[in-house]
Amino acid sequence: MSKKILLIEDDSCMIDIYETVLKKAGFEVETLKYGHQAQKRLKQIKEGKKEKPDLVLLDLVLPDINGIEILKQSRAEKGIADIPFFILTNYTDPDLEKISRKLRVEKYILKTDFVPSQLVKEIKDWFKKSKKT
Repeated sequence: MSKKILLIEDDSCMIDIYETVLKKAGFEVETLKYGHQAQKRLKQIKEGKKEKPDLVLLDLVLPDINGIEILKQSRAEKGIADIPFFILTNYTDPDLEKISRKLRVEKYILKTDFVPSQLVKEIKDWFKKSKKT
């Protein structure tokens, strides 16, 4: 069974690229463009109405809600607090990275530092290490 990845990203070009490489690597991908959509989906997961993803790729800069708020909300809710997150952003800020780590993100990845194929490798390696394959 393929792993399910929830991609929360607002840039259409990045969505196309990530969806293509992730699907080619055998992952099932669902994409949400807005923070309010992510909040709704996480609520549905908590309520058992939607299946829990194996990993969430979360952009921090979204048009409506900061990604950190989405992460904080998910960590505070029983039933979804254990969902693994990778932060995937162009925003470099040591304090933001520190906050993300305190909120138990698995990885903090700068988009500019990783070509899509490297991201796929990071995800696959993480699944192997976490024994979630």
